[in-house]
Amino acid sequence: MSDVTDIAKAGKTGMTAAQRKHFETVHSLLLPINKEIMLLPNASVAEVVAYAEPEALNDAPNWLLGIMTWRERRVPLISFESISEGEPGTIHKNCRVAVLNTLNGNREVPYIAIVMQGLPSLQVVRPSSLQFADKPTTPRQSIKAYVNLNGVAAIIPDIDDLESRIKNIH
Repeated sequence: MSDVTDIAKAGKTGMTAAQRKHFETVHSLLLPINKEIMLLPNASVAEVVAYAEPEALNDAPNWLLGIMTWRERRVPLISFESISEGEPGTIHKNCRVAVLNTLNGNREVPYIAIVMQGLPSLQVVRPSSLQFADKPTTPRQSIKAYVNLNGVAAIIPDIDDLESRIKNIH
């Protein structure tokens, strides 16, 4: 399965038409998180649900908001802004939660939930519509790439890093 970073690389590296065929499109979601937009392939988002107050954890880092119940599973709920050293958003009853697949077959952390500040929007990502953006001078954790999608600045989270950080808490 190709992801949006594969699409951006295909557009940037001058691949042949046959090579680009593999990277023609990735159906994706733009997820609003406070003052930023997160870009993820549809396959990595299991479901978007309404926010509900999570079960608090003792001695958890500030970015781990607690554990939520989703489809009879206990899923860690994080503030992506806090874990990536961005500006945390206000959590309120109208927030949404994106439940993400970790995609590594990890039985300890098969899903991660991220608080969103609004509704996601569907996007079809093509190599011609996505370019890598310059990284900020101060690097942030858990961000795989900074991109522009049709003129919209977005971040691609590093789901493997998020999974690893959550596993280290348990």
